[in-house]
Amino acid sequence: MLDFNSVPPQAFPVGGDLNQQRDAIRADLLARLESVLMTLLPAGKKRGQKYLVGDVLGSPGDSLEVSLKGETAGLWHDHATGEGGDIFDLIAAHYGLDTQADFARVLEIAGQLVGRATNHPPKRKKAEAPVDELGPATAKWDYLDAAGNLIACVYRYDPAPGRKEFRPWDAKRRKMAPPEPRPLYNQPGIVAAEQVILVEGEKCAQALIEAGIVATTAMHGANAPVDKTDWSPLAGKAVLIWPDRDKPGLVCRGRFASGAHGGGHLLRHPAAAGRQVGRLGCGGCIG
Repeated sequence: MLDFNSVPPQAFPVGGDLNQQRDAIRADLLARLESVLMTLLPAGKKRGQKYLVGDVLGSPGDSLEVSLKGETAGLWHDHATGEGGDIFDLIAAHYGLDTQADFARVLEIAGQLVGRATNHPPKRKKAEAPVDELGPATAKWDYLDAAGNLIACVYRYDPAPGRKEFRPWDAKRRKMAPPEPRPLYNQPGIVAAEQVILVEGEKCAQALIEAGIVATTAMHGANAPVDKTDWSPLAGKAVLIWPDRDKPGLVCRGRFASGAHGGGHLLRHPAAAGRQVGRLGCGGCIG
C-alpha cells in the first residue's frame, strides 16, 4: 500500500491543499464505503465484513475482497493477481491509472464517487468505450509466462446483442493496455509440448486445452499485430494453424503463418491434427 504522506504536494497540480483534500475525501470514502463500492464495482456482493468482486474492473466473482470495517476498512487484495492496496489504489486500478503519477485524477474521481464537485473526469487517450460503460466482463483469460507468472489478462464484454469487445490488462504496468511485446496464450502448456495448435482466440484455445490438447493464440486474435507479438515460445515446435471458418479466418491464417514462420517455427496444416481435434469444432469457434 502506498504511503501518501511521503508524496510531495507539488507533484500533483490540484487546487487547494492536497493533504486536506486527500484526507477529507478518504474519510468520506470510508464513511460510505459499501455504497462507493457498489457504485464502482456493481457486480460485487457483500459477505460478512467484506465486499467481494471478480477483479479491479468489476467482473463477477469473489477473487478480490475489500475490507469494510475497522482499521482495515478500504484495504483490498486480489487473490488471483496478488495485487492490493487502499481505496485510492482500487480506484486507480479500476480506471487504469497509476496511484502516484496520476493521483490528481484519482483524487478527482474519488471526489465524484462521494458526490463532491470536482473538475472534469480524466480524459481517455483512445476513442473507445470506457470499461465501466461496457458493463461487467463476461469472460476473462489470464496470460502467463512459462513459469506461471501473470503477464496480462484479456477481458471480454458483451455490451449489446451481437456486439463484443475485448480489453487487455497489463499486469506489470497495472493499466488497461496490451503488454509490449504481446504474449502468446498458455505458455506453461507450450513449454513441454512438441506440437501446438494456434487458433484465433482465447475461447477456442481454452476449449482445446480443456480437452487435453496444447493450444495457444495471439492476443487480439485475428487482429493481432504480428510484428508486436512475441512468437518465441513456439521455437522448435510443430505449429498447426487453425483459424475460424470465415473470411477473416483466412486472412488470419496467413498473418499467423508469417509471424510463426518468421521465427523459424515448423508449420503444419490443420488436416494433420486428426479426428480427435476435428470433433471439437473449434475451427468455427466464432463469438
